[in-house]
Amino acid sequence: MAKALKVKKISPADKSTPAAVRILRARLKEFYSHWRNPDYIPTPTQLHDLRISGKRLRYSAESLRGLYPDRLAVLIELLRRLQDVLGEMQDCETQRAVIEADLARRTRRQPSRAEIAVLEGLIQHYQERRAKLFAQFADLWRGVSSEKFRESIKDMVSHPAELVEKDRGRLSPIDQAGHEPGTETVVDIDDRHVGRA
Repeated sequence: MAKALKVKKISPADKSTPAAVRILRARLKEFYSHWRNPDYIPTPTQLHDLRISGKRLRYSAESLRGLYPDRLAVLIELLRRLQDVLGEMQDCETQRAVIEADLARRTRRQPSRAEIAVLEGLIQHYQERRAKLFAQFADLWRGVSSEKFRESIKDMVSHPAELVEKDRGRLSPIDQAGHEPGTETVVDIDDRHVGRA
């Protein structure tokens, strides 16, 4: 099973946003380490490790999405889709292996030609289904592993909402004067009135 990359330089005393950045960057690095070149066929072990690392990344992103409002939804959905396809591929592999074992067992007992044909047909069905799923997965992976996509995801996880707000001169979603974003202070000099718009 894929070993999780350790998240370095993190402690319970850390603020949540820098910790979130370190966690997500480590999970991204781990995720992309299993199948580096989409032009080569990965081994079953690489696919399995990729699936496990994808789960870790997705669960981390889901846990930390509050720090990234509306920013991690696409990543989470893509990871969910990749995991679904990999899971279906694994199901095909498992079913094919079970049927092949059954066929080998029955062959020793001299089954009818019809039994053999049915089992061989099922084996072929699962092989074809897995090949179609792999083609689907390879297309998804090419997009997700493209340099442009990887850089945009890396940049996005490096800038949680709180850090973006600080870069804009705000301390949090409530500005420095204690006002909520999107509201303005109204000053009417003639009436000596100060209020909220």
